[in-house]
Amino acid sequence: MELEARMSATARHKRPRVTRYSKFAVGAAAAGTMVLVPSIAKADPQPTVDQVKTQLDKLYEQAADANEAYNAAKDAEGKLQQQVDGINRQMSAEQAVMAQTRTQLGGLAAAQYRNDGIDPTLQLMMQADPSTMLAMSATVGRISENTSETLRTLAQEKADLAAKAKEAADKMALLDRNTKDAEAKKKQFEGDVAKAQALLDSLQAKQRAALEAERAKEQQAAVAAAQAAAARQASSSSSSSSGSSGSSSKSSGSGSGSSLSIPPVSGRAAAVVAFARSQLGKPYIFGATGPGGYDCSGLTQAAWRAGGVSIPRTATAQMQGLHAIPASSAQAGDLVFFYGDSSYVNHVGLYIGNGLVIHAPRPGSTVSVAAVSTMPVVSYARPA
Repeated sequence: MELEARMSATARHKRPRVTRYSKFAVGAAAAGTMVLVPSIAKADPQPTVDQVKTQLDKLYEQAADANEAYNAAKDAEGKLQQQVDGINRQMSAEQAVMAQTRTQLGGLAAAQYRNDGIDPTLQLMMQADPSTMLAMSATVGRISENTSETLRTLAQEKADLAAKAKEAADKMALLDRNTKDAEAKKKQFEGDVAKAQALLDSLQAKQRAALEAERAKEQQAAVAAAQAAAARQASSSSSSSSGSSGSSSKSSGSGSGSSLSIPPVSGRAAAVVAFARSQLGKPYIFGATGPGGYDCSGLTQAAWRAGGVSIPRTATAQMQGLHAIPASSAQAGDLVFFYGDSSYVNHVGLYIGNGLVIHAPRPGSTVSVAAVSTMPVVSYARPA
């Protein structure tokens, strides 16, 4: 009994103080919560409309870069696919020729087999008739010559086919890389657009309305200023031409809601400008060339296609591949390139006169009219 009493006392002595420790932990947690609550309750400051506008412009320019890179990758992908298809057609044709060559060799082999494998020279010596001997000699000579030539032809055809197979494999590998690069650029574009949308969503309804109103006001003012400047220049150039303004066409689908005075256009450019005007209001769509929507270079390419002229796909390729002109010589139908330098641009619009362009601006917008002065101009070019 005494031993049991000592063991019981020892057990009580070693038992952890759960209750006191738990109270301390709860108290510490509560104290920590009291410290953290003020920092959780403190919200990030709401961005101003000007701050959002600056960030949006940056995100949209990044998206334009991604769109230009995507178009370049897809364009290269299409050209490579055409080359691969051409090589495959050549390989099919060469395989058919090789089959014919093998058939010829098979005929020669069968002829030798029918001769029981006797050496042609011995067969000649066994002929009693000299005329028969001479005839066989000529035949054997031709067979030997044809066999050697056919074998050389087959070897060359095999080498050519192997070279084309390697070329096709190399181009297919490059095609695969371009496809993956295009998909990466598409994801980058979608990420930039998603960030821009999240930024817009962070604004209150009144702030979003104020931002859109400010953008619209800026565009309207720039378009009006461009038209006024064009009118002053026209009136000062010659008094005799002042009455020709009545022949200018009007458009209420400017994208800014104002009526536009467009100089008359003739020749091939008339069809180009008419097409572009008919697309006003259609949405900007990533990598699109119509008819439901466009990106910037997709619109200019489609417009000039309507005029019967094929131009490159991307804005940079259009700038580098077309005839450059000075700004002072710009006419309706010319292309105006923005945002970049002489080696790269990420935006293009179609000049319609009076300092205005029709363009597909950015994600979330529609094909509209804008003043050239609202964007940093790099250069002008004339497709035809």
